[in-house]
Amino acid sequence: MFQLSHEPLIPWPVASDSAGGFVTFEGKVRNHANLRQVLRLEYEAYDDLAISEGEKLVAEAVERYRLESATVVHRVGLLEVGETAVIIQTAAAHRREAFAGCEWILDQLKHRVPIWKKEYYADGDSGWVGADAPGPNPELEAQLTQRQRRLAEIGDDGQVRLKAARVLVVGTGGLAAGCLPYLAAAGVGQLGLIDDDLVDLSNLHRQILFTVEDVGRLKVERAAQFVNRLNPTVEVHRHAERLTEVNADRFVASYDWIVDGSDNLPTKFLLNEACRRHGKPLVTASVHGFEGQLLTVQPDGPCLRCLFPTAPASRCVGTCAENGILGVVPGILGMLQANEVLKGILGYGELLSHRTLLLDLRSGETMSLSRTANPGCPVCGGGTDISDPCEVASMSEAHARLGVFIVVDVREPDEEPTISCDHVRLPFSTLDDLPEGNLVVVCETGTRSLRVAARCLAGGRTNVVSLRGGVASLAEYEPR
Repeated sequence: MFQLSHEPLIPWPVASDSAGGFVTFEGKVRNHANLRQVLRLEYEAYDDLAISEGEKLVAEAVERYRLESATVVHRVGLLEVGETAVIIQTAAAHRREAFAGCEWILDQLKHRVPIWKKEYYADGDSGWVGADAPGPNPELEAQLTQRQRRLAEIGDDGQVRLKAARVLVVGTGGLAAGCLPYLAAAGVGQLGLIDDDLVDLSNLHRQILFTVEDVGRLKVERAAQFVNRLNPTVEVHRHAERLTEVNADRFVASYDWIVDGSDNLPTKFLLNEACRRHGKPLVTASVHGFEGQLLTVQPDGPCLRCLFPTAPASRCVGTCAENGILGVVPGILGMLQANEVLKGILGYGELLSHRTLLLDLRSGETMSLSRTANPGCPVCGGGTDISDPCEVASMSEAHARLGVFIVVDVREPDEEPTISCDHVRLPFSTLDDLPEGNLVVVCETGTRSLRVAARCLAGGRTNVVSLRGGVASLAEYEPR
C-alpha cells in the first residue's frame, strides 16, 4: 500500500501471525542538512502519478524480498522540524528480509516516485528539487574539495570543470570499487552507473563498496548509495541493466568520459566501438590474478582494436571465479582509472592514450608498452591492410573468401528487420551448435556475430566469419 497524506503521521501497529520480523522506519525533518540550518520542508506531488508509481514500488518490494506486507505513507505540504515526512513499514518471515525490504523501498522512493521537495534554510531555500537531489551547496562543496583546489593544476577553475563533467562507469564491481570513490570525492558532477548484477558474498573481498548486509541486492543501487553518502552533491544516475549493442550508443552519447569496469572482453570491445562512433574517451582496465593492464582510448588515438585487430573469443581468458583474483588488484587498477579520467578533465599529466600500462602486484614491477594506430584496424583504420579471420566488411568480401556460404542470423526472434535473403535464424541467447559448411554470421551491428565467429576460430574452425555492420550491410546483397 502507498499513500500520500496532508495530516501528521503517526506509526501504527503491524500484526501478522505468519511474520517474524517487523520494521518501521520514520523519516523526520531535522534542523540541519549538509552544513546548513534547516527551518522547515515542503513536499509536493502529482497525486495520481505518485500513488501509481508508489504502488508499483511497494509491489516490487514485496516480490523481491518476499515480504508479508509493506506500507508507505508520505507527507505532502509544509512540515516543521521534528515532524515525520515518511513512514515505511515492512513485515516478513525473517528480520533480514524485513530490514532489506524497508531499506530498498527507501532508496527507490527517492528517485522513482514523483515527489518534489523544497528545503527552507536560514540563508534561503533550495527551490523545488527531486527528493534525492541534493541541490546546490557551495559551502559543502568548498570544504570537500579545499585540499585539491590548492594544487596549481586544479584550482577553482579546475573544480568548475569537474563539476560540469559527466562520467559513465560500466560495471560496479572490483574496478569500480577503486574508481568510484575518488571520482565522487573529487567532485565530478554527474556519475552514471550501469550494472544488472546482484551482490554476492564472494564479491566482497575486492568489491569494497558493499558489505555483508548488501548480499542479494542490486550492485548499482548500493554503489549509488555509497556515492551519495560520500559526496551528496554528486548527481548519480542508476541503470540496473546490462550494456548491450542495443543500448550502448544511447549511454555513451550521454556522457563525457567512459570508464570500463567490466570483466569480459565482448563488453570492452562493444564500448570501444561505441566510444569511437561518438568521439568519447574510454578508460579501460583488465585484471588477471596478480596482474593488471590499463590504457586510455582517445577519439583521435589508437583504439582497443588497433591493439587487438581480431577480437579474442569471449571465453579465452578465465574469469575471477575460475582463476581467482587478489582483492587489491582491481582496486589499484580502478584508482588508476580514476586518475586517467581526472587527468583528462583537468589537463594535468600525460594520458595513457599511446601506451598500455602493465602492473604485476607480486613483484611490484610495471611496464609501459607503446601503442600506435593500426591502418588496418577493423574499427578505425579502414581494415585494408589486415585480413581479419573473424570478420568481413561486405558480402562481396565473404564471397571472395568463402565462395558458397550460408547466412546465419543470430538476432533474437523479436529483432527486426527481417532478412530477405535465404538464411538460418539461430538466436544468440540460445545458440549451441552451428550448421556445417561456410557461414556468414550476422546480427544487429556485428558485435554478437563477431563473438560467434571468434569462438569458432578459437575452436579451430576457420570457415565462419562475422559481417561487419550487421544487417544494414545486407541491404545491397544479391544472392548468387
